[in-house]
Amino acid sequence: MRRIVTTLFVVFGLGLMVVSYFSSAPWGADRVSDGDPAFVGAPTLFVIGIISVLAAALFYELLPTRDDDRVD
Repeated sequence: MRRIVTTLFVVFGLGLMVVSYFSSAPWGADRVSDGDPAFVGAPTLFVIGIISVLAAALFYELLPTRDDDRVD
């Protein structure tokens, strides 16, 4: 159970980071003044993605271990 939750948090966080990174890139901007992100909230989503990936370690440690999670 905790492996699944951890994996979902990591995949969600990485996906959020990739999408927000590419949506904030000013594709085809000729000048610095045209360099505003296409999606204004993209930096915030990137930070939420980082927090999600880091929170995955917390969930992995804090969720109780079941018998089917143990590796012998």
